[in-house]
Amino acid sequence: MILTTTLPVRAVTIGVDTHSMFHHAAALDSMGHLLGDRRFPTNLSGYQDLLDWSASFGIIKAFGVECTGSYGAGLTRHLLAAGFDVIEVNRGHALTRSRSGKNDAIDAEEAARKVLSGQCSSPAKDTTGTVEAIRHLYLVRDSAIKSRTAALVQLRDILVTAQGFLKDRLDAKTLQAKATRARSLRPDLNRLDDPEQAAKYALRDLGRRISDLTSQINEAEKHLTKLLHSIAPTMMALPQVGPVTAAQLLITAGENIDRFPSEAAFARLCGVAPIPVSSGKSHRMRLHRGGNRQANRSIYLITVGRLKLDPKSQAYRDRKRAQGHSKGDVIRSLKRYVARELYYALKKDLQDHNQTVRRPALAHQAA
Repeated sequence: MILTTTLPVRAVTIGVDTHSMFHHAAALDSMGHLLGDRRFPTNLSGYQDLLDWSASFGIIKAFGVECTGSYGAGLTRHLLAAGFDVIEVNRGHALTRSRSGKNDAIDAEEAARKVLSGQCSSPAKDTTGTVEAIRHLYLVRDSAIKSRTAALVQLRDILVTAQGFLKDRLDAKTLQAKATRARSLRPDLNRLDDPEQAAKYALRDLGRRISDLTSQINEAEKHLTKLLHSIAPTMMALPQVGPVTAAQLLITAGENIDRFPSEAAFARLCGVAPIPVSSGKSHRMRLHRGGNRQANRSIYLITVGRLKLDPKSQAYRDRKRAQGHSKGDVIRSLKRYVARELYYALKKDLQDHNQTVRRPALAHQAA
């Protein structure tokens, strides 16, 4: 008689501390025992080596990856394509650092423990679809705006100390119009040691730079608007929601909107979830100051725009003010309402978009 024994399959949780050149991974079993840690390069072969090393400990339950939208984006895409669950871990380890210090191995182990304990449970963003394309276009527009603003400020500063005839020639009301006129200046390139000619040269080049950057901004906005109308028509139809605010909210939410368990979680991420600040006879709420500040700014701009132009928002403001609420309380409440409205619009748009994208892929696989 031959006796056979079967060893139980071990479930492991992997934590990854991400960096630009290397990722450090740590493996824990279901009881929280550290099984090992190792460093891997940030390339395709390194990602596969990390996956193979993780699988050598047992059945992989989940990966907890830090900075899935930046340093860990490539690894996250590789793991998702391989069919594994990736949990986003972006919280600090203040207690661990004060108790155990800090290095890559400690951070990777702590990331795995946060996933194992359930402290971090949000799936990582999907960066393989149209929302990621929108993020790239948004970054191009945003950097061009910052560069144009810097150039306009420099043009203004030169005009402050320039000769009087230059001020008279560039006497338009706005800096943008001054920059347009500056493009027609003709400096003498053989006399650039003369401050007058150097000022002309600087103003002309700044005017050309501002014009080029304006063209880049307009081109990026055109492509953004086209993409946004195709992926988020419901959100774009909401009052005071423009291409820039819609792009930022899509980038914040991510392609896989289902990673938010509720609209309250989305509001929390956008920094518009109310928290109590009552004391004694004072009973009031305020918005917590965490979350994504760019998304918070977008919701604020939508809210302020509605208070100026939307009759329903204006009626709500008047009703709340009559009840004794402050202007800040009105804006807080409206921001929370706007976040709820945006969440359901985003959820509908992204679910419809993902179904539309999935159908051709399934048809191609069937063929």
